[in-house]
Amino acid sequence: MARHDDFYLAEVVSAHRITPNMIRIRFGGPELANFETSGYPDERLGVYFPNPGRPAPQRPSIDNGAWTFDDPDDEPEGRSYTVRKYHHDRGELDIDFVVHEGGVASSWALAAEPGAIVGLSSADGWFKPPVTTRNYVLVADATGLPGAGRILEELPSGVTATVITEIIDPADVQTVSSSASIDYRWLPGSGMGHGPSHLEHAIRALPAPGSDTYYWVAAEAAATRSIRKYLRKELGLSAKDMCVIGYWRANKEDFLRRYEPVQASMLQRYGQLVDSGIEGQELIDAWDAELERAGF
Repeated sequence: MARHDDFYLAEVVSAHRITPNMIRIRFGGPELANFETSGYPDERLGVYFPNPGRPAPQRPSIDNGAWTFDDPDDEPEGRSYTVRKYHHDRGELDIDFVVHEGGVASSWALAAEPGAIVGLSSADGWFKPPVTTRNYVLVADATGLPGAGRILEELPSGVTATVITEIIDPADVQTVSSSASIDYRWLPGSGMGHGPSHLEHAIRALPAPGSDTYYWVAAEAAATRSIRKYLRKELGLSAKDMCVIGYWRANKEDFLRRYEPVQASMLQRYGQLVDSGIEGQELIDAWDAELERAGF
């Protein structure tokens, strides 16, 4: 079961490699005419892939945001991805896929051709800086780079952005056109399953933030947990000063093996947190604390 507001079948319009380890896929089709962007530059949605031998993923039944599948043996696998760009005029959207050996999403993206079909959920985002923000610190690994790129493209003039990014290879560097003044700091070969993450060390090396600084961090879950603790406990920043979220998890198979036996109780606890009225970064913090208390 997942919780989303809608489900769209989307067709591949084009697919091309933009760096050695990233493929940009444009999606369209009649159902995307009804897609509603969240408006957040880091908006994320679920991408659901057809099972082998199937032309499209099974469409779920949706009741108050809860999904159920009539054929549980054909339930599609899904992964969360950033909408790199939404083309309002054409009813199309771009998603950038980090590609590597193995994995349902990477394998699908490497073979994607025009006409291939996936399912997309509705989208939401977390980038909500105070209106007084003048300095942005964007920290990401390659999975967060699409969100960072869209944020940079939408920043106004007169602000500054420091961008710290782990990439697999120096050839994976991407720069974008922005009205803001940008300081790029690339960390090739760091993190991304190829070595220890250096993101926290790079953040600690920055000058102390002013009251007009906002942090946006999107990377592997363990790396973002340590960064969140540094920002909250050592720098004393509040939830409104940041968005720090784990985009993926190293050793996911081991995590799922340990998590699945307690999934029902953990989801119940997550529902209680949502019902309590907390949201945004406070909800992210509270849920991560629950996971840590449970040994995850």
